[in-house]
Amino acid sequence: MTPEDIFQNLEERAAADTAVLAVLRRSLAYEPGLYPPAFPYVEPLTHGQGEWRRRATYLAAACWAKGQRAQQDEPKVSGIDLASALRKLLEKPKQGQAIESLSKSLTKRFTALLDSDPDELPWRLRQITFELSAADIAIAWPSLLKDLWYWNRSDRFVQVNWARQFWAPSQRAIKEEEVSSAPS
Repeated sequence: MTPEDIFQNLEERAAADTAVLAVLRRSLAYEPGLYPPAFPYVEPLTHGQGEWRRRATYLAAACWAKGQRAQQDEPKVSGIDLASALRKLLEKPKQGQAIESLSKSLTKRFTALLDSDPDELPWRLRQITFELSAADIAIAWPSLLKDLWYWNRSDRFVQVNWARQFWAPSQRAIKEEEVSSAPS
């Protein structure tokens, strides 16, 4: 089953039964894949997957459920990749908070996430996704799940890609540089 199919299934089940979101949210208090009430919702979606992919699917499903707004008529799975979402959060500072302190704090948490081993990843990812949810920045959940499936690769290409996206110059900075370097 593809990540898109997984989240489509979860979305359909959550639209039909609000208990799905409640159970998946509650599963965040447990290690991914170890909360029995979540088994009926996620286990059928993990058939044939190895243990790491199974755990990653539970983690992504739980974070997705937590990120759904109670006032929405139905859950949505569209959004942007995690690193781009964090960049967007940097550009949207909280009221009364200096952009420098937000930048330092978010950069520190993102760096810790990139350096996470499989045991630390659930806790660090929860923090980041909660913050994005609170800022109303939607994550592309299927994209996140694909990345989580490959988190443990020795070449760390997911972490490298996220770092490149997060620390790449913004489009605004590139345009400003082009304007300043253009001949007069």
